[in-house]
Amino acid sequence: MMKKYKLLIGLIATITTTAIFSCNKEFERTIGDKNANDTTTVKYGNRKVLYLVVDGARGQSVLDANTPNIDAILPHAIYTWVGLSDPDANSNASNWANMLTGVKKEKHKVTNDALTNNDLQNYPIIFNRIKEASAKSKIVTYTPSAVFKSLNTGADASNLVADDDAVKAGLISNISSDTASVIVGHFTGVNAAGAASGYDVSFPAYKAAIEKFDTSVGELLAALKKRPNYNNEQWLVVIASSAGGQYTLPANADDQTIFSQPKANSFVIYYAPTYNKRILTKPFTGNRYLGKTIRFKGEDVRAQVDAADANVYNIDDTTKVTIELKVKKNEDKFFWPSILGKRNEWSGGHPSVGWVIYLEEDYWYFEWRGTKDDDYHQCRGGSFAKGKWTNLTAKIEVRNGQRFVRTYTNGTFNNELEITGSGSLVNSNPLKLGFLNGNGHGVPDVYVSDIRFFKFSVPDGMIGNYACQTSIDQSHPYFNFLVGYWPATDGNGNIMADISSQAHDFNLQGTYNWESFNDLICPPAPETLAIFVPQTSDIPAQIINWLKIANKQTWGLDGRVWLDQ
Repeated sequence: MMKKYKLLIGLIATITTTAIFSCNKEFERTIGDKNANDTTTVKYGNRKVLYLVVDGARGQSVLDANTPNIDAILPHAIYTWVGLSDPDANSNASNWANMLTGVKKEKHKVTNDALTNNDLQNYPIIFNRIKEASAKSKIVTYTPSAVFKSLNTGADASNLVADDDAVKAGLISNISSDTASVIVGHFTGVNAAGAASGYDVSFPAYKAAIEKFDTSVGELLAALKKRPNYNNEQWLVVIASSAGGQYTLPANADDQTIFSQPKANSFVIYYAPTYNKRILTKPFTGNRYLGKTIRFKGEDVRAQVDAADANVYNIDDTTKVTIELKVKKNEDKFFWPSILGKRNEWSGGHPSVGWVIYLEEDYWYFEWRGTKDDDYHQCRGGSFAKGKWTNLTAKIEVRNGQRFVRTYTNGTFNNELEITGSGSLVNSNPLKLGFLNGNGHGVPDVYVSDIRFFKFSVPDGMIGNYACQTSIDQSHPYFNFLVGYWPATDGNGNIMADISSQAHDFNLQGTYNWESFNDLICPPAPETLAIFVPQTSDIPAQIINWLKIANKQTWGLDGRVWLDQ
């Protein structure tokens, strides 16, 4: 019995020890031993990095080109073809600094190739961080660019060479004979070809440059595997473009987000034989909105619900109302053109009782004048960009016996003003869409659709939930309060049909045309989308993680580490 007991205890100990070491092995991939000695071998566990930077290689074009050597490493890589460089960068150096410091230009302040007024002292090149952790580690770089070379502070050897062929030759020589921990190669040929012909594989010279770079990648990987001690080393190979290049996308490929800016479209590959495959694709970028609608441009094209049917759209001194419409404007800034309103005229001095939604600069307003007002009042909405469908909402609600106007843009609250003392906004005028007669204001150039008129103050949460929906039906909690609902995507005819219970159609006037559209509605902000894919500023964080260097909070790195799980 005692022998069986000892055997059982030994078996449990063996299983426990194995589990601990298995867990530690996985854990070791993300953080090093805090008590390890400060030597290259112990600190890094023979971990090394080959970092290949290629300028002008648009992610989509690399995906479309014939790149067998890059394709061969993808089963053991974390990678994306929709990575992002800085869309606002005005120089190569700004993007290079992102890739070498791990912070964005707002911190490193490298905004031109002269590197003037930079803050690389507080946000240094990552080589310096590596040296802080292990002074014995060796860092070597090869580049044809004097500007890139000037950014290589902290490297033991920064080699300025003639061209990409010389970069490849220098890398192979170093890989074959040196003990460097980090080796960087900078390639410029793809960008040169793109600048000369165009940044798309439909241009033969650009496609050929990408495929030449792929051949170089194959030769460099072959050189790695020939190293005498390769089996005892752990290599991370990073291949990334510093930026894409200018190219006009086909209309059906433009989703109106940062992912449709070819200049910012980079690719990033993190390859290690121990990695499992993980591809990072484009995230959700908004609801697709398509149909045919009218462009309200100038004074000629307009629409109205005739006065005999428009009384239901009056707002008296007790009315609760929510007015919503989607607008796509064709200019950046406007000066007071009406979009939608119910009043006798829209003129300087705002002489008539009623209300109007109009544009000013790059934002919008809900404006009114009541029977008790000595002057007009207006509540400002939010700013919105041209060429993008944007949901505008104005609401009148009652709280504690007082009435308020509230504005929302894409469902987000903007501003509020009290309207209690204004009295009634009732008038006998039509409901007018597009240009509203009068003087002292500009003319519109907009598309308008999905117009909703509720005789109810729809709660804020419901406004937010439905602002980016391209249609509503009886599933909407307040559908029965609709007294006007014009999808305005009829596609033909001389009316915009009201499909609410009132059936008061907008009658089109002037020389109008039904125009097709196929757009996204409410795309997320670039900074929101960017967190879902690798950015060039992420790469230094990935490198120091691989080298088991603790990422200190005081460094202020912007990048994140991408794992293969």
